[in-house]
Amino acid sequence: MLLIVLFAGTVARGQQTAPTPAERPRPRPGTILEAPETGRITDAPATTQPNRKPSGTLAGQPVERFEAVGNTSVASDTIRVYLGISPGDPYVPEAIQQNFLNLWQTGLFDDVRIETEQGDTGVIVRAIVKERPRIGSVEYRGNKNLTQEKVNEALERDKIDLHVGNTIEQTLIRRAAESIKRAYTEGGFEGVQVDATTEDLAEPGEKKVVFIINEGIKAKVASIDFVGNAHFSDRTLRGEMKEVKKHNIYTWIRKKNVYVPSKLDEDLEHVKNFYQDHGYQKVSFGDPQIKTVGKRVRITIPVKEGEIHTFGDVSVTGNTVFTNDQIIGNWPLKKGEVLRRKPMQARLDAFDEAYRMRGYIYAYVDPEYIDKGNNVVDVNIHVFEGEQFRLGRLEFEGNTTTKDKVLRREIFLEEGQIMDMETFKQSLYKLGQLGYFKVTENPDIKVNQDSKTVDILVKGIEEGKNDVQFGGGYSEGGGFFLQAQFATRNFLGEGENFSLGYQRGARTNFFSIAYSDPWFLDTPNSLGISVYNRETVLPQAFGYEQRGKGGTVAYGYRLHRFDSFSVLYGYERAHSIYQTVEQPDPNGNIPVPAVSDLRFTTSSIVPSYRYDSRDNPFDAMRGARVSVSLAYAGGPIGGTINMFKPTIGLTKFFRLSRKSSISMNVEGGYIYPFGDKKDCAYTYDDLKKDVTQLCIPTAERFLVGGESSVRGFRYGTLGPYENYPNYGLRPAGGYKYHAYNFEYLYRINDPLRVVLFADAGKAYGYKENFDVSKLRYSVGAEMRVFLPVFQFPLRFIYAINPAPDKGSKDPFRPGDDFESFQFSIGNTF
Repeated sequence: MLLIVLFAGTVARGQQTAPTPAERPRPRPGTILEAPETGRITDAPATTQPNRKPSGTLAGQPVERFEAVGNTSVASDTIRVYLGISPGDPYVPEAIQQNFLNLWQTGLFDDVRIETEQGDTGVIVRAIVKERPRIGSVEYRGNKNLTQEKVNEALERDKIDLHVGNTIEQTLIRRAAESIKRAYTEGGFEGVQVDATTEDLAEPGEKKVVFIINEGIKAKVASIDFVGNAHFSDRTLRGEMKEVKKHNIYTWIRKKNVYVPSKLDEDLEHVKNFYQDHGYQKVSFGDPQIKTVGKRVRITIPVKEGEIHTFGDVSVTGNTVFTNDQIIGNWPLKKGEVLRRKPMQARLDAFDEAYRMRGYIYAYVDPEYIDKGNNVVDVNIHVFEGEQFRLGRLEFEGNTTTKDKVLRREIFLEEGQIMDMETFKQSLYKLGQLGYFKVTENPDIKVNQDSKTVDILVKGIEEGKNDVQFGGGYSEGGGFFLQAQFATRNFLGEGENFSLGYQRGARTNFFSIAYSDPWFLDTPNSLGISVYNRETVLPQAFGYEQRGKGGTVAYGYRLHRFDSFSVLYGYERAHSIYQTVEQPDPNGNIPVPAVSDLRFTTSSIVPSYRYDSRDNPFDAMRGARVSVSLAYAGGPIGGTINMFKPTIGLTKFFRLSRKSSISMNVEGGYIYPFGDKKDCAYTYDDLKKDVTQLCIPTAERFLVGGESSVRGFRYGTLGPYENYPNYGLRPAGGYKYHAYNFEYLYRINDPLRVVLFADAGKAYGYKENFDVSKLRYSVGAEMRVFLPVFQFPLRFIYAINPAPDKGSKDPFRPGDDFESFQFSIGNTF
């Protein structure tokens, strides 16, 4: 701590040695003393000083001038303004004393002295200062495991400003050292030491602040033991701990294998709740004993269990919105039962949420546990309701492209309605599902007590919403081609979906356009339309042509916050030609080629139900998705294909931590052809001269295998094989299928993800039944990279076939068609 004493010194251009005066009392801090006049030695003749007033009469005289001594970077006028001194104004010592604190609180100086002396026409006021050094640079030495970016985040979180140019304050430097040490401790490091020092720089008045860091050890937990626990085993108590666990592969993956004091405190609170849920009302814990053994720590926790308490009676006070019977009626505990906190807290949490849903944003429900003696505890519930608030103004910040109405319609509250906090939280979650606007921080909430309204500012950023692809290539069958694709989920900032695809080549041409509005006419109804035209004409050696054109129209209605119902109508006309080119016979005769001319017209209507609570459509970490559809084609709505086609899909995401999650997916489907079955064939092998059409073409069947179902296996190969005309045995798709996926995802950084997966699936032919024993499996890992130009991630897949199938003598049952490396754009499910 610095002690600053203001005093008047004897200042002159020249001084003579004088007898030592009698010692005076030390001036009180902040006192300004007038400087006595002194003799001066000069080569000039002595001159008479006119109108020189006695030294004790400086107060009230005009300020002749102000001088600052010792300042190099702070302007003299800045010092003068802080002291409230203006030349020509009367000199008032008391005012300068009061303003001195303003100058000192700037933190720019280590020492300040104020002197005065009699001038020719008034008082000369002089400020002698010693400037506090400034930060020229900041350096961290020894931080191998904590990057400078992470250190800066810790300092920013603790509101510690070490920017270049700021003055060096020792208290701030000490706080910074403690903040860095705390950041290491929270990262699981033990024995961390952070020392701060300063080093001179070439620039006068600037110093380098250096933090010397000894990182200690990464405190992996060797063991966790409890002492004093007579009624519950160590293993049971360790099971209640969620964040700090003994080091092993599982806890290492989940990053719960290190000792972090704050997390251990959280875990002891969980253990305490466990005890209190079994009646041990007065359980307590001593300070954990940490013993370092090599690079690991042993944790020993003293426990004082106390005695089991029973429940007595319950009462409630302060409630007006809900009645006593609503709050404590049918109470989960009966008199004399073991006192269990968990069911009681669940009841209180429910009413706490009920108050917030009714606009009582300051309401809280506080239980008081009163020991009545004989280990009997009464519960007295104190309710503070406060006043009811409504939503005032709702605004958004950061939506540079997306229009306000697009975001506002996802908020399930309107301005003027009761401020339902739970509904508002779900609305923020719903914003994340859009995929093009990300809420980056907690909203700014301004409470207006007079109007009983709450103004909210939602802050976020625009996310990658456009998918642009250009490419080209060459293949023996397809020749040269060029292609382009554009897709967006936020067309013109209106939140509408639009996609356009085009491919042009020597033998393959494709065009598609699709548009959908999830809020048609600003109502919770969706409308979508798409059209496409494709054409493939391969060389005569391949003997294959395929053409198709069609489109869809879809209408949907949002049922609740996360589910919707939709109906889609689709129409397609497809034409496939397979031509068998025979070799000439020995006599040179060329046989007439066999031609299979397959024409399909599909007219279908597909009602479907969809529930989707995923937090992000492209990079989900939590939530669920359920889809159920029943396609109906043919019959009274026309077309050559007659079928029922029900499908179902169930997906669940579980968030394990801020960076990791697991997900599971189950899906299946069934095709049931109907109509006159004599006019069509169920397989390519059944095609005959008098039966030239397929009942269900490959495009309508289920194809299992590939990066979107069972990774590693080539697309469509996990199903029946059939003899294509002129092509031989090829995957033809199944009439029924089931597939299963499991993933563990870890976010390395913002664009990069690592995934471990296990897949299984199988498709079955027309006469086959579901058979779990025929499922094919794969396991492996993949890397996903999110780029700004793609909505979906780039996927680099490495798969392993744990039980390869080499096939059999049956030509219709070939072996696995497996590739260990695959590349794709999109998600698995």
